[in-house]
Amino acid sequence: MKSWIKKILILLKTLFKYGFTAFKKRLSHFKNCDTYSLEDIRSIHIASEEELKKQRQVKFSKPIKFSIITPLYNTPEKFLLELIESLQAQTYSNWELCLADGSDDQHQYVENICNEYAKTDSRIIYHHLAENKGISENTNECIQLATGDYYGLLDHDDILHPSALYEACKAINEENADFIYTDEVKFSNSIYDIKDLRAFNLKPGFGMDDLRSHNFICHFTVFDKNLLKNEEKFYRSEFDGSQDHDMVLRLTEKARKIFHINKVLYYWRVHANSVSMNLDVKSYAVDAAISAVKDQLFRNDEKGIVMSSAPFRTIYRVEYPIEGNPLVSIILWNINTENQAKTVIDIIKQYTKYANLEYIYLSESSGCILDKTLRAINYEGNLAEQINEAVRVAQGEYILLLNGELRFMTQNWIDELIMHAQRNQVGTVGAKVYNKDGSIRCAGISLSNEYGDDLYHLGKNNYQGEIGYEAILCHVRNVTANSKDCLMFKKKTWNTVGSFSKELYQCFDVDFCLKASQNGFRNIWVPYSEVFLSSLSTEQISKQQSKEFESKWNSEISNDKHSNSLWNKLKLV
Repeated sequence: MKSWIKKILILLKTLFKYGFTAFKKRLSHFKNCDTYSLEDIRSIHIASEEELKKQRQVKFSKPIKFSIITPLYNTPEKFLLELIESLQAQTYSNWELCLADGSDDQHQYVENICNEYAKTDSRIIYHHLAENKGISENTNECIQLATGDYYGLLDHDDILHPSALYEACKAINEENADFIYTDEVKFSNSIYDIKDLRAFNLKPGFGMDDLRSHNFICHFTVFDKNLLKNEEKFYRSEFDGSQDHDMVLRLTEKARKIFHINKVLYYWRVHANSVSMNLDVKSYAVDAAISAVKDQLFRNDEKGIVMSSAPFRTIYRVEYPIEGNPLVSIILWNINTENQAKTVIDIIKQYTKYANLEYIYLSESSGCILDKTLRAINYEGNLAEQINEAVRVAQGEYILLLNGELRFMTQNWIDELIMHAQRNQVGTVGAKVYNKDGSIRCAGISLSNEYGDDLYHLGKNNYQGEIGYEAILCHVRNVTANSKDCLMFKKKTWNTVGSFSKELYQCFDVDFCLKASQNGFRNIWVPYSEVFLSSLSTEQISKQQSKEFESKWNSEISNDKHSNSLWNKLKLV
């Protein structure tokens, strides 16, 4: 469907479902998203000859040798030639191309082409396999040919950007990275034809929970060969179809420094027999990926049920069983009378399966216990100080900050938060929060100095039912921060990290999440816990608060690993 037709249909749906105000908001977003030019698209992946020349002249203190691992099987001649030539065009020259060929007798030209190139370029290592053993075993044969310090994975029908190995070596030298991945784009025939580029996959920094949800890392992957120590095999044939997902899950567990190169350095060819074009070509890949995630849970002594997250076959959902029946203390803010509190509590009980709850609200009157599950807290000070006092008196093992104007869309919205909050090294868990008009209020928060207050609420230009860029609204993700609208954490985490900042009282939630990250905790966003505001509400952070926040977290704002600067360039979030 043409882009403009799709946009008209979305606008009409927005108008009829959410009204004229939402229609104008969506129309404004579409206009802003169309402000980038074809040159913007070219600039995120095309390097100038001047830049490539500079790269060729760089001498690294660690001149890493890369072994490019590429199993061949009946590879079309055009694809094979373009692959080899993309290696020879690299601005970093210390590489070898390891080719293990399982092609049948009808594709003898594959061997002939490889041998011709090997005669004039000693970096090309070719081995013809006696039999084709499948993608995993053929790749393992490639590994046997490798003599490099780091291995890079290149599929037999794809192409490397000329800067790919230069950027990888730079990451190793400057970041001491031992596992590296890059952004990528799909294409059919020519990487220079803008109309032929199917989709840019611009990725966030590494998140273990993102990776369990789907193999967002994919291409181009480079890693230290030492990560394979004690591994019986690089690829395991029982995970064929999702062997890369299994491999990445295993190696990232061992890596000391995982680094995302925020550049498009890999071209993934789309054709009739590729998974990128048609998943049904390898429908068993879904079952293999589920098995790979299950295997990681087992290795890490975690319990969980893994399944496809309908209707998305290649997005996976882990349901972690809740241990025991822990007490959750719900701190209601944005309400201040007993009648308001009791009204909200009645709604919570009506729409919530989880029952072991106590309620605390911020009262205008003196603090008191109204009954065994409801407490009123009165404390002088700003919102952060008041909530700190409420946390201090809370009896629950888990704390849930809740905007009193929220309403609930699923009976298990609390269960979905607890199952992640209980996990080791999880700092905070946030829900999928909608505005009254059906637009997304918050699906996690990222940082960037390109925004007025340095905060970007992910998904805010999407509406209920939409999947977002690269389906980020549909799976569990690691995020920089979560919103105080619906925020769960262990009380002992609050004791460890420190109380909410009374100085940053307008963004104490983001500050708390960042402190949690500094203490080695992960922040998680969960799409399966859905809530919405019952009234129209906007929140502005003052210029003074923004300045204070930026002063404290300047480094994190400039280097938010769960964001991607290219998202802003193409206005993708």
